[in-house]
Amino acid sequence: MRGTMELEPELLQQEAGENMEEAQSYRRELGHRLQGLRESEKVRLPFLNRMRNFGALPKRPHTFSWTAYQKCLYWLMCLVYLLSWMIQFLT
Repeated sequence: MRGTMELEPELLQQEAGENMEEAQSYRRELGHRLQGLRESEKVRLPFLNRMRNFGALPKRPHTFSWTAYQKCLYWLMCLVYLLSWMIQFLT
């Protein structure tokens, strides 16, 4: 009984050491991923800026417009009315 109690702290210490090694390895892996993301961001941002300067991308994000929405609904209703009139005329 006494022998197993003495082994437990050693096993726990060994397991803790292994966990520390795994955590450090995982942290290094995350560091490499973060570095790769930062490098890709350095490449991507100038490309997007050039695209924006040439007019390929909008300068500001599209915002909702009630007038455009109302115009769309108006033309949609006109189309529905026209289609219903055509169906009524053809039958």
